[in-house]
Amino acid sequence: MKQAVLTAPGEFEIADAPTPAPGPGEALLRITAVGVCGSDLHMFRAGEIGGVRIADAGGAFVPGHECVGVVEAVGPGADASLVGRRVFVEPAINCGRCRWCLAGKPNVCPHHEFLGLPPRGGCLAERLVHPARLCEPLPEAIDDDAGVLLEPLAIAVHSLDRAGQLGGCPVAVLGAGPIGLTHVMLLARSGAGPLIVTDLLDDRLAAAGELGATHTLNPTRDDVAAAVADLTGGDGADIVFECAGAPETFEQMVEIAAPAGTVAVVGIPEADRLAFRHSLARRKGLDVRMVRRSNRTFARALARTLGEGLPLGRLASHHWPLEEARAAYETAAGYRDGVIKAVVNPAGANDAR
Repeated sequence: MKQAVLTAPGEFEIADAPTPAPGPGEALLRITAVGVCGSDLHMFRAGEIGGVRIADAGGAFVPGHECVGVVEAVGPGADASLVGRRVFVEPAINCGRCRWCLAGKPNVCPHHEFLGLPPRGGCLAERLVHPARLCEPLPEAIDDDAGVLLEPLAIAVHSLDRAGQLGGCPVAVLGAGPIGLTHVMLLARSGAGPLIVTDLLDDRLAAAGELGATHTLNPTRDDVAAAVADLTGGDGADIVFECAGAPETFEQMVEIAAPAGTVAVVGIPEADRLAFRHSLARRKGLDVRMVRRSNRTFARALARTLGEGLPLGRLASHHWPLEEARAAYETAAGYRDGVIKAVVNPAGANDAR
C-alpha cells in the first residue's frame, strides 16, 4: 500500500508499506478521505506539537487522524458486521481502565494513544488498522466529506458542553477555521445571540455569515473590542470560544469577555504557551475552561448532523489524491485559495488495491 510519510517539517515522501493485518479487536480500513487538521499543520510546519516531535515516532511517521474508510476485514473478537461498511474513526484510543476513563472522561486518559500523533502513526495512507470499537458506521446520507468533518464537530459539541448554558446570551467565536465554523453551526441553533465571529480571512468570515453568525469582524480593519462592546450594550460576550490558538486571540478573549463570563480555550498554539492579562481576567472573575478534544460526543455529532441538516460538507473546500499530500498541507498551512478544510483521498471508494 501507499502512505504519505512526513520525513521532516514541510517534507513528505510517498512510500510503499506492507498492508497491515488486523489483530484482536481491530479492523482493517481502506481509507477514502482524510481531513487536514490544524494540529497536523503544527507537525508539518514545526515538526512538533505540545512537545511531541516527529522523531518520537521512532521511524516513518504518517500523520492524519480525521478519516473515513471502508472496513475490509476484522480481527478476532471484533464485530464482523463491520466488514464492507463505511465508517468514521474516533482517533483517541483510551485505555478504558483508569479512573478518568471510568468516570466518563476518556478524553483526558493519561494512558491514551492518538491516531497520527507519535508514537502512533496516522491515517494518511491507503490502509489503516484501528480498534474496531472506535469505528462508527456512516449512514448513506453522510458523504465522505461530511464524515471527515464529524471529528471537528464532535470537538465543538464537547466545547459547548464545557461552556454551559448558552440560550439568549451574547457569544463570540475567535477564529473561523473548521473548528470555529463547526462551533458557529451549533451556536446558530442554540438561541445564543448576538453571535460574533472574528477572523483575519474574509472568505472564512463569509462562510461564518452563511452558517449563522450575526456579526463578523476582521481584526485587520475592525476594532474587535469596541465592536463587541457596542453589540452587547457595553457588557461583552458572556461566552467566548477561542478557536485560533494565536497569542493575539488569547489576549483578546479576556478583553471581550463579560464580567463573570466563560472563556473556552479550544485553539492550540504552536508556541505551547497561553498568556493573557491576569488582572483583567481576575477582576472580571472569568471562568477559563480548557477544551481537550472531544469527549464521547461523536454519536451526538452524527445525530445532530442528520437531524438538523448541518452542512458539514460545505467546509470541505479542496481535495487532493494521496500523491499530492504535500500540496494539500502547503495549501492549508498557507491559507491559500480560500481553503477551509483540505481533504486527501488516499483510495477511491471502488479502489481494491
